[in-house]
Amino acid sequence: MKKTILSVLIGVTLFACMKEEEATRTAQTQSQEEYLEKNKLNIPAKDQLKTITPSQKKLVQDWLEFTAIHENMKLINGSTRFSIIEDLGQLASNIETLQTKKFPEGFDVMQIRSRLLVLKTKALKLQDDATDDSVTNETIEKEIVEMNKAFAAILYQIEQTTARDMKPEEILGDVYKTADSIAAAEKVKLEKENKPTPKATKEEVPKKPFQEVDPENQ
Repeated sequence: MKKTILSVLIGVTLFACMKEEEATRTAQTQSQEEYLEKNKLNIPAKDQLKTITPSQKKLVQDWLEFTAIHENMKLINGSTRFSIIEDLGQLASNIETLQTKKFPEGFDVMQIRSRLLVLKTKALKLQDDATDDSVTNETIEKEIVEMNKAFAAILYQIEQTTARDMKPEEILGDVYKTADSIAAAEKVKLEKENKPTPKATKEEVPKKPFQEVDPENQ
């Protein structure tokens, strides 16, 4: 009889423990969901990270260090507040690594280096703010928007630096072969062919060569 009672008590105790663990897990799950929802970041569509254009992609496709930075930026734009902390640290580290590497030909200019430094500074500041409970999610979102603008400025400088020394077809590749591009090229060609020849000024009119007079014919 004692064994039966003991077994029942053990069973009841185990059941109670299991129910308590289940309740704890449920509470933890709900707490995590609430935490994720509370710290979810919402960047307005117009302020989100812009897609790299075909011309920009062609310019940086072989620059692996820069590609890694772009991947970091995409993660930061698609994360919750607590998860971007590690991404921001990795971004700052990748920028520092890039700065010590040899830049592709034509890209090692102050305009590009200085904007990379701006992006790194913003990343480190945001990393600090993301761990500060007194900083609101709205402030974090605004800082991400500013980082998106800084990244866009880097891409703009890459285009500007390269465009001076490259032909359009070298920058755009297949995109240059679109109907609009061909039409534009034909228009320029026609304008050159139909361009009137400028009239010579008085100073530019060539003088008639001096003719010697044969004394016998006088």
